[in-house]
Amino acid sequence: MCREFYFKLPFSLRSELKKPLGELVRGELPRPYILVKEKLEKAPYLITVGDVVTENVLKLGIKPSVAIYDHKTERNEYNPEIEFGAVILTANNPPATITKALLNAIRKSIELAKRGLNVYIKVHGEEDLAAIPAVLYAPFNALVVYGQPKEGIVLIKVTPECKRRCAEILRKMEVVYDGD
Repeated sequence: MCREFYFKLPFSLRSELKKPLGELVRGELPRPYILVKEKLEKAPYLITVGDVVTENVLKLGIKPSVAIYDHKTERNEYNPEIEFGAVILTANNPPATITKALLNAIRKSIELAKRGLNVYIKVHGEEDLAAIPAVLYAPFNALVVYGQPKEGIVLIKVTPECKRRCAEILRKMEVVYDGD
């Protein structure tokens, strides 16, 4: 029998993950999006993480290759209109974790995006750590964008170095098996 596993964020890593994983673009909404609109448009693959990020990118007229969202913002219910014209995948992912289901959904969505489809992953639970596996699975030069609460947005251009950094973060997380 194959046991399911997930990665759990240990308390010791929380402060490290409060630091942006890429370029922080500060400002009140929608200013950060306007400042980086050209970068978003030129990205060979654009991956958005979060409801507000996805909604604001769509408001610029840009469709993300992959969008990951959970119908929440800062732990409050949020219902943006973002599910149009895309393949919808779902994944269960409790807070402060990265589940096998989320990893599989991100991997599959990027494979589909490489074929020209727009794919949205609706997370049941929380998508706050999804930028880490998004970077790991994304092709080089893709752009991963996520929100930095009360500061702005973070842009991660996928490079070998940022893949190494995200892999190191994942290695530092606790691996938990169902039933443990």
